Amino acid sequence: MDSKIKINFFSRFLLACSGVSVEIIEKCPRFEITKYSSIGLTICFTAILAFISSFFAFSLIFENTYLIVAASILWAAIIFNLDRYIISSMRISRSKVSETVKAIPRLIIAILIAVIISKPLEIQIFKKEIETYLTQEKLELVKDVEKKYAADFTSLSTEKKITENSYNALLSYREKYYEEFKCECDGTCGTRKKGRGIECFSKKEKYESFMEELEIEKSRRDSILGYLAQRELKLLSSVDDDKKIIAGAMNTGLIDQIRALNNVDKLSSLFIIFIFIMIETAPILTKLLSSKGPYDNLILEYERQFEINYLKALDDFDHERLKNQKLKEMSTRYEIKSKEAQIQNIVKDETLKRYERIRNQLEDKIAENN
Repeated sequence: MDSKIKINFFSRFLLACSGVSVEIIEKCPRFEITKYSSIGLTICFTAILAFISSFFAFSLIFENTYLIVAASILWAAIIFNLDRYIISSMRISRSKVSETVKAIPRLIIAILIAVIISKPLEIQIFKKEIETYLTQEKLELVKDVEKKYAADFTSLSTEKKITENSYNALLSYREKYYEEFKCECDGTCGTRKKGRGIECFSKKEKYESFMEELEIEKSRRDSILGYLAQRELKLLSSVDDDKKIIAGAMNTGLIDQIRALNNVDKLSSLFIIFIFIMIETAPILTKLLSSKGPYDNLILEYERQFEINYLKALDDFDHERLKNQKLKEMSTRYEIKSKEAQIQNIVKDETLKRYERIRNQLEDKIAENN
């Protein structure tokens, strides 16, 4: 079909997105233009989804809005270019088996692109569930830290109680020795003689001696309790450090959120991935399921014509090369013959000169003899 169909600007844009040649498809029927416009619209939608998905992903990595937008546009352009290349490079042949085999690498690339695009959007969809999961995971790690140091804290508490109980037991003896001393001196117990007698002084000395020992025990108790308090502070510091490490590690980055997403709801995640795979592979499947159309025939005709012209140019080049080679061989032969003639002339001249020289010598000898 030589007549061209007028195509509006929007359709031209969609056709450019599909990777077809606008100059060639203008010669095709309207239904062919509609088919490739739909494919281009699908590729355009995929690029938009890639931009949104990468925007969410880069938002978890960068803080600068301009950098996030620039990186998202770059990623969307990469996905757009890949999809456009995959579709434009496909050629429909007579054998569906051959087409399917050739399309397998393209389908694999499309599936990988779909999975990559879907993940950031899944993270955004399941944002609350992911945050809940990561918070719960963080609490579990904090509990593990507390369990890790629980035995040390229990040991410190036991040592404190033993030390306090030991000192409190000595305090009860202090009260006992004081009561014995007081009641002996007051005459209410013991010898029941009021006044400062031998027993009174003896029990007073016993009480005062015990008080000195009690002061020593108090110092020892304070020393032990101070040491245990330092150990407790070190343990608390270790617990805080471990918790800070956990808080730093659980910063809900992109990788952490992807890992959490895989543990939150695998079935829903797979459902979303399948949707994106369907969107991404739709243009490829459309071309595979479609029969050879006018555009494909025109493309094959242009490719065949280009190949013919190329082979013709190659033949002309080979012919010119052979011609130049023959001319070069003829020139070489002429040069060889010319050089041979020059050599023969030189030999001839040398022979004549030698002949003249010998003749002159003979003539000179004959003249001398006469």
